[in-house]
Amino acid sequence: MKSFKLLLLSALVGMQTQATFAVSEQRQQILENTSGHAQPQSGNFYDRRSEGWFWYEDPELKKKKLLEEQQRQQQQQQPPKQQPPKQVDIVNPNTGVVNEPIVIQAAPSKPKALSVEWLKQQMPVALQSALDNPLDSNGRPTKEVETYMYMQRLALDKSQNFSKAAKTVTETNPFLDENSRIPMDTASNRVFVAAHDNDKKEALKYLSQRTGLWFFYDVSCSFCSSQYEFLKDFKIENNFKVQNISMDGRKLPKMTASDIVLPDRGQAVNLKLKITPSIVLLAPPNNFYVVSQGLITPSSLESKILLIAEQQNLLPKYLKDKLNPYAKGVLTPQQMKQMQQVESDLNEDPTKLVDLMNKVAGYD
Repeated sequence: MKSFKLLLLSALVGMQTQATFAVSEQRQQILENTSGHAQPQSGNFYDRRSEGWFWYEDPELKKKKLLEEQQRQQQQQQPPKQQPPKQVDIVNPNTGVVNEPIVIQAAPSKPKALSVEWLKQQMPVALQSALDNPLDSNGRPTKEVETYMYMQRLALDKSQNFSKAAKTVTETNPFLDENSRIPMDTASNRVFVAAHDNDKKEALKYLSQRTGLWFFYDVSCSFCSSQYEFLKDFKIENNFKVQNISMDGRKLPKMTASDIVLPDRGQAVNLKLKITPSIVLLAPPNNFYVVSQGLITPSSLESKILLIAEQQNLLPKYLKDKLNPYAKGVLTPQQMKQMQQVESDLNEDPTKLVDLMNKVAGYD
């Protein structure tokens, strides 16, 4: 009896399981049929009677299905991915290496025939050919030799034509003619030198009225006596005032009773004099310039004094200009900087340099 009851209970349980499984499949089919249509959500059982008694729906499952549908639609709308181009292997014919970078250089442009650049390229080649093959089978000069000699003649003719044109431009243009600045021929140059000497004498005369000299010496100095003799000649010729300053308080053997000797009161130390004889230029009220330390001749002394006076602006402009006649017509660094302001114009057309230099130098 118990066995019969157990069998009956098992059969009932199996039937219930099959019925539940069938009901689950039927509910799933209903949800799939209605997932694409928006159903009004209502709490009224009669409004949702199409669901039957399978009224419960899993919201997470519904969200998952909706998300999958959206992803599927997006994938359909996206364009297909382009495949990367297929790489083709290239073999370098010279090295046999696959996919090696091959450098291709553009052929240089050929210069114009018979131009200077053309001659620079062709003459060495023609010379080598002429050296390798100077004579033909009959002992006569070959065409290669003749070609090179004609090239050489062409180069010489170009040079002569340029020389003639340059000479013409130089002699007819005062800005380029050096002879207009400094006479080159013997007679004119002699006059130029004499005039320049007179200009230097004029400048020294101007300085002698406004400056003076200190002569530092000591009796033990082997050159101080000779410097005293040179300085005496300079003083007589240029009328400079000279004060003798003794480092040891004694007179030189060649000094006379009329020569005034002053003791050194620290001037040598302040001026950082190291040796004797030394000569210092005084420009009142309180300017001192060391002219020389050591023996110096009268002509060199003149040049040094004039150079210091020019550099220290001890001379008026008209005398400074006379002292440097070689600077006449020479462009100054300031004028060159002025021309650099139109650098772009000169790069575009270098011939504009002619008008620009004439304008800056005052020849326009």
